[in-house]
Formats: sequence, structure tokens, C-alpha cells
Amino acid sequence: MSRTAKQIVDQTHALAEAFYLHLGYEHIRDRHGNLYESTHPTEQSMWHLACLAQIELTATDPNDALSELEEEQSHE
Repeated sequence: MSRTAKQIVDQTHALAEAFYLHLGYEHIRDRHGNLYESTHPTEQSMWHLACLAQIELTATDPNDALSELEEEQSHE
């Protein structure tokens, strides 16, 4: 079953939030924004780790999906 770019980005973001929670920090996307847009080093690291997990487990690069999603939104 293939996933949309939005599904990939959302799943990766949820995984990054789970990693962040494991460190003792709660991140709520609706309140705090997207981890992939953050300039905070730990938040950037959580996104990067989630991307590595997606690449390893699903052979999908979430950053490619993110680029695709941003491109779709720019055409709207």
C-alpha cells in the first residue's frame, strides 16, 4: 500500500514527537509547530532520527515527501 506525501510527513512527525517524549519533552504539533521547521538543535535531531528510521524501515525518505508536499501546496 502506497502512502501519500502528507501521510509520510505526518507519520514521521509523530515518530519524531515520540522520540522527543522519550527524552522527557512533550511536543504538540498544533501548539508548537512542525519539528522539521524548528531551529532548535534537539528538535532538528528528533526529525532527523525519525527520518533515518523511515529510510531504514520503509525505504522512504520523508524529506523527499516533505518537498513534494511543499510543492503541492505552492501550486494551490
